[in-house]
Amino acid sequence: MTPGDAEFAQVLASWIATIGAFAEILVVDERRLKKPALEHAWPPTSRDAAIFGVFLFGAAYAVLAVLIHFVRTRRSLWGAAVGLFWGLCLLLLDVGAGLGAQAAINWLGI
Repeated sequence: MTPGDAEFAQVLASWIATIGAFAEILVVDERRLKKPALEHAWPPTSRDAAIFGVFLFGAAYAVLAVLIHFVRTRRSLWGAAVGLFWGLCLLLLDVGAGLGAQAAINWLGI
């Protein structure tokens, strides 16, 4: 396996994990929101566009989008703190997926 192939596997693993986790965070959070906070959430089209943005721009965009989501719906410092927490989780997941792909390549010996 060439270094380019290994990098592709890392990017693909990171991409799949980050997009899936970001979408799951948004959907689960919106299901748990009460009526006043739900009115401030993104409309479905905007939420889908944010998920597509993560697809296009990666983990850095996901961190910003999840922070914006929680600040918009909570409208408090607590919302910003929760958004920062989930943003950090997304960054750690992104790094972990890349490292996991590299470890799997090494373990398989390819």
